[in-house]
Amino acid sequence: MQELKVKGSVITKNDKGFNEAIMATLFNKVDPRKRPFLMVKPQNTEDIIETIRYAKSTEKTISICSGGHSWSANHLREGSILINMSGFNTYEINKEAMTAKVGPGVIGSKWLNELFRQDLFFPASHCKGVCLGGYLLQGGFGWNSRKLGLACENVIGIDVVTADGAYIHASETENSDLFWAARGAGSGFFGVVVCFHLKLFKRPEYCGSITHVYDIKYLEEVYRWAYEVGPSVPKAVEFQLLMSRSVLKFFGMGIEVAAPIFADSKEELEEAKAFMHNSPIKKKAFVRTPFVPTGMEAMHRFVMGHFPENQYWGVDNMWTSATIDELLPYLQGMAKNLPPAPSHMLWLNWHPGVRKQDMAFSLEDKIYISLFSSWTSHADRRKYEKWATDWMKWTSHLSSGIQLADENLHNRTASFLANDHLKKLDEIRTIRDSDQLFNAWHSRPQV
Repeated sequence: MQELKVKGSVITKNDKGFNEAIMATLFNKVDPRKRPFLMVKPQNTEDIIETIRYAKSTEKTISICSGGHSWSANHLREGSILINMSGFNTYEINKEAMTAKVGPGVIGSKWLNELFRQDLFFPASHCKGVCLGGYLLQGGFGWNSRKLGLACENVIGIDVVTADGAYIHASETENSDLFWAARGAGSGFFGVVVCFHLKLFKRPEYCGSITHVYDIKYLEEVYRWAYEVGPSVPKAVEFQLLMSRSVLKFFGMGIEVAAPIFADSKEELEEAKAFMHNSPIKKKAFVRTPFVPTGMEAMHRFVMGHFPENQYWGVDNMWTSATIDELLPYLQGMAKNLPPAPSHMLWLNWHPGVRKQDMAFSLEDKIYISLFSSWTSHADRRKYEKWATDWMKWTSHLSSGIQLADENLHNRTASFLANDHLKKLDEIRTIRDSDQLFNAWHSRPQV
């Protein structure tokens, strides 16, 4: 068999440290028991082109990762070639044009902190460590996305190596089929993105959050209020509820109601704060904060308090427009057998506006519910691994689909794109990757 000759590094199954190197690509420490034939960390675009040639000559498929935050380890496929894009971690900011060029290996939280220092902003990921590659491809629900749009909506072009080994640019006017596919296909995209061209925004004048924390005995009242007020919450607010057995890390079981706010004026800030200040149940909260101005570093630390490293995770999710009366029995059931913290349930009042762009991303709804079970001992895997998936199966009749960011497609097939968009994506794939060189999702619905 021919040798893969690149300037970057290559590690194969026969090399010492191979298993450790592969597991190091995972944030979720659950071992999927699948190993690629080899992993290459390309140093430049020519390395990627050479890897594609090698894959074709050896009849291997290709998977890609940048930050390895796929909960389902979608990038690990038995016998495939893994292209690790973490080394493509440079960026250029053009403040005058309000644009940026970023590599897929750029860590979104670090980049956002740099933008913040330059009075700029982008709806990057809530979690530390998430690289922009997979995040931008799957949609990108990030900071201030309700107002600024999904991260993928603010992609204005990509530089990509295609399945035939061509290095091209794609935008609305050039290779528009690939540009359409790249905004929402996630791990089902059939190319290696080397650079994303992004639209930037002015840093909001006011950034901060209001938090109310409730004992679990008020579960019904809290979720009824959240459901009723949800449609009227201003777009400058990310209204979310997080239920766990240890709220704020130190207290018992309850619900953290958080309202991060990104306002461009004093008037917008006051409007954004009003629904929390006027909450009819706020006096039942045992913790109530005013609006606390906060930098992005502090916001990221707060989020990561719920996602510690070196944990095993079982994750699943759904979009829904079900009524609160339909949802409540399931919310109560989830609360009753919720695994120990940092396991949690996230409720996000999304209520999307009208999408202004035609792109692969096409599935969202009024409310987003995501479940995260976590454990530290391999012995607890059987006890907690299926908790999220089981609850999502039981509530599937209330679901309109899932978000790819928290997918569990290796265990449960669910819709993640509108049927007509998935069909169009298949048609583009047939043309751009007729030999199915690039691995797609673990599973997908039939259309």
